Amino acid sequence: MSLEFDYWLLEFIWSLRFGAWNLFNTVYTAKGDKSYVRSVFAMRNFKYLYGPVPSRRLGRSLGIDLVRYKICTYNCIYCQIGGTTDKTLVRKEYVPVEEVLEEVKRFLKEETVPIEHLSFSGSGEPTLHSKIGLVIKEIRKMKSIPVAVITNGSLLSLEEVRQDLLEADVILPSLDGVLPETFLRVNRPLEGFSIEKVIEGLEKFRKVYKGKIWLEILFCKGINDSMDELYKMREVISRIKPDQIHLNTVIRPPSEEWAVALDQKEMETIRKFFGDNAIVISEFNRHTSSFQRGNIKEQILRILKRRPLSLSDLAKGMEVREEDLSNYIGSLLKEKRIRVRHFEDKVFYEVSERDPETLSL
Repeated sequence: MSLEFDYWLLEFIWSLRFGAWNLFNTVYTAKGDKSYVRSVFAMRNFKYLYGPVPSRRLGRSLGIDLVRYKICTYNCIYCQIGGTTDKTLVRKEYVPVEEVLEEVKRFLKEETVPIEHLSFSGSGEPTLHSKIGLVIKEIRKMKSIPVAVITNGSLLSLEEVRQDLLEADVILPSLDGVLPETFLRVNRPLEGFSIEKVIEGLEKFRKVYKGKIWLEILFCKGINDSMDELYKMREVISRIKPDQIHLNTVIRPPSEEWAVALDQKEMETIRKFFGDNAIVISEFNRHTSSFQRGNIKEQILRILKRRPLSLSDLAKGMEVREEDLSNYIGSLLKEKRIRVRHFEDKVFYEVSERDPETLSL
């Protein structure tokens, strides 16, 4: 079938809901594409899950979002999903545990595409959820898929948070600056929150945690890439003892325009400085996560909610020709559900802050 016909057929089937499912499934089963058919509708009815997305670090990963947009302990200058709207250190049950677990269970039962990691990340800082430990434990009972937690590491100074994360298979904390002035400028925590406390928490966690720690550092030109910063960073990292050091830079529109990326050569120089267990994870030749076909406009909105992307990024990730996708982009722009954002001479698209329907996806 042509791509255009696939889209038309999917929209038609969805309009009929599941009454036509058996016929559609039979047609595609004959083609040998049964898993593709099931994945078409996979993410339509999930509120707290996103993906699965291919990740350089985690392979094919299913994202689990435990906090609402954009609740975080920091307001990082480079954040690709925008400025923090609720900066807090308060831990509570931001989304219902029962609903999250039900969605994960349903996804694992219905999904036919292999998942390499279940990862906690998304719209804010996942360790702010007071029951993340319970969610991890319950998920591990469902299926033997490794669990990853992508965190800024700010709450690891709390004993309860360290205990909550012990059953995860890999923790990916951030540490973007170790000099106090750098930390304040890059991460912009709540007043009175210190980098010393963050480092102490990472060191304590390393002593009790038996899984893998992949420490991420995101560099912004002229802000946290000085030699003073790098030497101090290396000394601190020697105490934290991560299994890997992941080096990153600004590759998508940041929340602050003055957060500028390092180039590939500069990143490679820093990698050599940190040694053999450091790797550059920045995708200078970006190939964005793939998304399932289905309601194309809804898929676009879901992924743009979490990060701004160019038309090329979206087309590659969704495996759609740019000329076909541009019609949907044009429609969403006209509806004012997305907007244009310019970054490094490129055009990116992001969700409109004024569209409550999009933000509720």
